[in-house]
Amino acid sequence: MKTTSTGPALILEVLPVATTDSPAASQFDPTDDDIPEGSYRPALVKLVEDVRDSERQLLNGFTSRREILLWTQELAVRTLGEMPQDWFHQMARQFRGVPASAHERTLVTALLRPKYRTRSLAEPQAREFRRQMSAQTIRPAAHRAFRELRSDAGEYVDDGDDDQHAPGKQQFVAMRPAVDELYRKQKSALESLLDGFENREAILDWGHDLELATHGEMDETFVTQCYGERSTRQLLTSSDGSDRRGRELFAAHYIIPVYNRGVRDLAGRAKEQAGEEREESEAAKL
Repeated sequence: MKTTSTGPALILEVLPVATTDSPAASQFDPTDDDIPEGSYRPALVKLVEDVRDSERQLLNGFTSRREILLWTQELAVRTLGEMPQDWFHQMARQFRGVPASAHERTLVTALLRPKYRTRSLAEPQAREFRRQMSAQTIRPAAHRAFRELRSDAGEYVDDGDDDQHAPGKQQFVAMRPAVDELYRKQKSALESLLDGFENREAILDWGHDLELATHGEMDETFVTQCYGERSTRQLLTSSDGSDRRGRELFAAHYIIPVYNRGVRDLAGRAKEQAGEEREESEAAKL
């Protein structure tokens, strides 16, 4: 299975940074003032706060390549599929051709926290890499997602002390239960892949989960190829360390970009619902 992609570099330029810069000084550190108290259009606030959380994760750094992959999957959902497709393919290149004993590629090194890196990189420079990723790629995608959502965002005026539509009480991404459900299915299918499968039959069973997780955007022959190609079967079912690392590349290259397309398609169709409204409707059926 081969896929090619062209596009702008992930990091266009690394600006000089002061060596005295400290993570504690980050303007993205959460404070009590960040918690939204109320809004007439809570879906928009929920969207913004979720992206803010993803940015915080990025700027704080990650503890493993797996954690990076799970973050990219979550980011695709939180930006409603508005992240550029090329960005995911470029991220996949950072996982390519690196045996378990070798050093990480530069970008992966920059995304990892210092104690989890296998190569040396000054932390001020790594933080600047992460800031630029946020500024150059995430912020424009978040803006596009906001503009797509704003025309469909419901307006709520609660009576008295009823604050069930407060942004802080919403459990669903953009107050879209269907989008939130897709996120959970994507995460589950991704984790199953990264863990590896017991046998060939498990690959076929995973294919059903993948259908839901990609919202039908996966190529119709993809699972057939996974099952039929000996090298791919070996990769997906092996417990060898190099194959576990290979599954990270497999996920980055083949799965997460399709996740992004699936989210983008579903986000334009999903209906808004407050978390507490759904809980109340379910309780009424009992």
